[in-house]
Formats: sequence, C-alpha cells, structure tokens
Amino acid sequence: MVAVMAMACPAGPGVDDGSQLRSDGPDAPAPAHDSASAHQDGAFLDGYDFAERLQRFDLPGRLDEVSGLAFTPDGRLFAHDDERARVHEILPATGEVGKRFDLGPGELNDDFEGIAIAGERFFMISSTGRLYEFREGTDRENVDFRVTEAGLGGRCEVEGLDYDPAIDALLVACKVTIPESADVIVHVVPMSPDVERPPVVRAPKAGLTAFDLPPAFDPSGITVTPTGTWLLVSGRHEAIIEIDPSGVVLAAVALRKGRHPQPEGIELGQDGILYISDEKNGQEARLTAYAPRAVKPAR
Repeated sequence: MVAVMAMACPAGPGVDDGSQLRSDGPDAPAPAHDSASAHQDGAFLDGYDFAERLQRFDLPGRLDEVSGLAFTPDGRLFAHDDERARVHEILPATGEVGKRFDLGPGELNDDFEGIAIAGERFFMISSTGRLYEFREGTDRENVDFRVTEAGLGGRCEVEGLDYDPAIDALLVACKVTIPESADVIVHVVPMSPDVERPPVVRAPKAGLTAFDLPPAFDPSGITVTPTGTWLLVSGRHEAIIEIDPSGVVLAAVALRKGRHPQPEGIELGQDGILYISDEKNGQEARLTAYAPRAVKPAR
C-alpha cells in the first residue's frame, strides 16, 4: 500500500526498494528468568532501579491493545492501540486518557506496532512496514494522512518505532526477521528521501549472556536516550536492553516477573521518567513508570 491518501502532510521519510536490507529472523524463546540486571560502565540503564516502580496506572478498555508510546517535544504523551488507526493522549502524571483522534474518514484498520513523533509530524508503522504520517488532531477529529513503505522488503516483522533526532531518522525495530538471525535488528530510515539509507544495525543476542540473560530477545518497542543510545523492550522475554548505534550491547535488565503482562511500548519523558505500556494479557492494560535513581519513588 503506497498510495497517498491526503497531501496535507509533508514528504515522508526516505524509502527504498529494500535492496540494502539483509535477511534476518528470530531465535527461540528464552527460558523463564528472575529479575536481574548488569551493565557496562556509563550505561544509561545504570540510572534506574527496576525493582521499584514509581507509579502504575491501569488503562481503560479502549487501550486494552496499547502498542506504542511517544512524547511530543512539549512533553505530552500519546499512545495507540494495535489494530485501529486511533491515537490517544495519556496524562503521564495520572494515567488518565484524554482526547483521541483518528486517521482518515471512516475506520482504518491495520496491524499497528509503533508510534513516533518528530516535531509536529506523527508516525505510526504497521507490522509489515507501512508508515502512516499525519499531524496531531483535536478531540475526535479525523485527520489527513499519507502512507509510504519503509522499504523492508518483507524481511522484517516490525514491532517498534522511534525518532532519533541526532541522526534525523526513524528507528524501526524488528521482532521477527526472515530468515532467522542471531542478532537484534534495527533499521534506520532517514527523514529526508535524499539521504542514503545506512546499513541495518545488528546487536548480537549472544552478547546478552554477559548480563546474565539468555541469548534471545525479540523487540516489542524502542526509544532513544538523552545519551544517544537506544533502549529496546521485549514482551516475549520480559527484558530491556541498551545498545549503541553501532549495535554494541551496553546493558540489559530482566523485568520483574508478573509485573508486566505484555510490555509493548517504551518511552522516556523529559524528566527522565521511563514509561512502559502493557497490553491486556490476563491482567488490565497498564502504564508503568520508573524513576531515575535521583528521584525517590512514591509510596
């Protein structure tokens, strides 16, 4: 699906025919593990203690399939569900869900797996790499959008999207790659169509054993840190890893078992608060906040 539905949006990110992509895929699921963490010196994750959360909010039924999180430059949090092109604003201090707006007239459905915001430009991506670009709407507004292909060549089942301002590009995390790969794969899609797409970033899953985690990790969300590294969360493996843009694994932490029924989204606020969204999976959909160590968690 490459047709432009509305021309109100600016030109989309650079895309190609997938010829620069390399074939990749998933490893076997990891065995169960208890909460543990390890880090290299200077890793961003050093600043967080995942044993104690700052807050947790149950989300309403309209976000049972919450699948991604993104902050605007002025600090407002937005989320979307898994199958409907509807965006919701969440008040991060209270977990209340405010306005919502939809893409296009009627009901637009796809397998949406990530959301990102670059300035005034909003993006959502489907599991097959369709990029939807649009602007923020008012409450219950239907907004214009355009669709482009991310050029993944059918080799990546997407489940994670974020914008990296340092390189002015979208980051696309692959949950599943074809054929199988021993690496965590992130595609970098430049915002300008005139910029050549760089090679995919590969983070060896074998590197996780240095942090007492099994060598298996299928991303479900990605976010950029203030230090320029990338955090990826895996719902299947209940863990977060930190990598640098060259693919070096800098840190890894196993999330406490039972706390996150299905972590799908991860995002950092301007105050350093780290948010994880969980789809409904035997428990209520939820938003969980973790504070930097300098911030004392609420009792």
